Amino acid sequence: MLNIPDKALYNRRIPKNKFYQQIGTDTKLEKKFTDEIERITWKYKLSKDTVNLGPAEDVEEIQIFEISLKEKYISQEILENIDRVIPYPIIYILRYDDNVKLAIAYKERNKIDENKMVVHSYYQSDWIKEDELKIDILKGLDLKDVYDNIIRQLLPIESTPEDDIEELIELNQIREQLEKEISKLEGKIKREKQFNKKVDLNIQLQKKKKELEELRNNLGGPR
Repeated sequence: MLNIPDKALYNRRIPKNKFYQQIGTDTKLEKKFTDEIERITWKYKLSKDTVNLGPAEDVEEIQIFEISLKEKYISQEILENIDRVIPYPIIYILRYDDNVKLAIAYKERNKIDENKMVVHSYYQSDWIKEDELKIDILKGLDLKDVYDNIIRQLLPIESTPEDDIEELIELNQIREQLEKEISKLEGKIKREKQFNKKVDLNIQLQKKKKELEELRNNLGGPR
């Protein structure tokens, strides 16, 4: 499925409480872990010793976790909690029956406490059948390249290996914000009764749509 060397196989089950106990008495989060997750398996460790790719720019290892779900859904708070506890990038294989999807966060070490991680946005594939999952995991000259290229493959915008990953993430955030603003304006237009206000909202809407179209053209369009 992921074409990873057997040497990188770790395959150890992790009790769910190992994660939510780290943050104290958050009963809502504990309930999410209990209600949504069947089991968590630490599937692979990608490191210099297991895949012959060296560390770079604080990416010393990449972990791959397989999470079997009780329903075809997982709360982002669960992934955020795991990502804060584990001080390495994590690729998630989310599994429900014979369907899978991949997820990964863009995260970096806390500049004040290097043992902690700052978690930014998440990127995910669609749900697909397991035998249809094809992603080039070990693509790059070092583990930082591997990490960046996985994010590139899951970003909903076209990119090349030469594109700076932080710039791509920033552009994608702008795209997401524009889409939210467009949706909000469309809702206001539907509810607005006064003609003059409706015209004004429509002008704002067309402006935002034009900004989004220009951004998509510059990015090569959504995948």
